[in-house]
Amino acid sequence: MKPKTKTILFILLSFLLGILCGWFLEDRLSDKTHSKKEREHVQFIEVLSQRLSLSEMQIAQVDSILESRKQKMETCIKDVIAIRDSTRMEIRKVLNDEQARIFDEFNEKKDREEKKKWEKEEKKSK
Repeated sequence: MKPKTKTILFILLSFLLGILCGWFLEDRLSDKTHSKKEREHVQFIEVLSQRLSLSEMQIAQVDSILESRKQKMETCIKDVIAIRDSTRMEIRKVLNDEQARIFDEFNEKKDREEKKKWEKEEKKSK
């Protein structure tokens, strides 16, 4: 096989391999939470629109209100999580070793329950 033919085949195979890898890894590497949040946002507006018989103008206004508050709500959620975690650390400091172990188990259980709750809510919204 001529070097020119080998080069062309190599480039073609590299290109095809890149496409296949991109297609295969897209879901694994992409930010699924963003698309999920977008889906929830659209679904919420659809529900409001149907239940309240919103006009197109009202839909646009509601969408604008939600978008303007989105960043603040995300910041609040992060703040609440940070406060919860720092509170847990402060409480843990006053406990003896056995109490701290039980407290850690309690928190792990609560975190698992909370995660299950959110996963359940996520499945309902799909």
